[in-house]
Amino acid sequence: MMISMRRLSRFAGAKKGLAALEFALLLPMMLLLLFGSCELIDVMMVNRRVQNVSSSLADVVARDTEVSNAEVQGLWSSLSVLMYPEGVGTAMDVRITSLSIANNKASVVWSEGYNGLSPLNKNSTVSLPSAMMQNGSSLIMAETVYRYNSVLGFLFSGTM
Repeated sequence: MMISMRRLSRFAGAKKGLAALEFALLLPMMLLLLFGSCELIDVMMVNRRVQNVSSSLADVVARDTEVSNAEVQGLWSSLSVLMYPEGVGTAMDVRITSLSIANNKASVVWSEGYNGLSPLNKNSTVSLPSAMMQNGSSLIMAETVYRYNSVLGFLFSGTM
């Protein structure tokens, strides 16, 4: 009995493999934290680019008094430049809509869609916050949907 207690106490006091054991236990969590952080940064960058696309398209359209079909096609071709290096492909859907506000209702004047977002029907109404309902004014509304494909698909997926 005495020999086994001595061996047991020696085993409990051994420190040779402790660092390797701790490293083996912590490595998966450290890698998940590292890759998750990189993925989160990428998601945030893509989100910023998608917001930039919306605001840029709305700004360009709002500066014109008339927008031709050729100009709208030019806007669609500019998407890949605005989303660089992500690219657009089939991952991005965009809709630009001109709204006229009268009698506290926002009505569609014209609407153009790209990829999966179809244009809104002319004269249909759109709900807006009450602060934006200024009778006699007009607005340009740009909507974007981007389907993000994660490198680490098990961490993040979905649309923005």
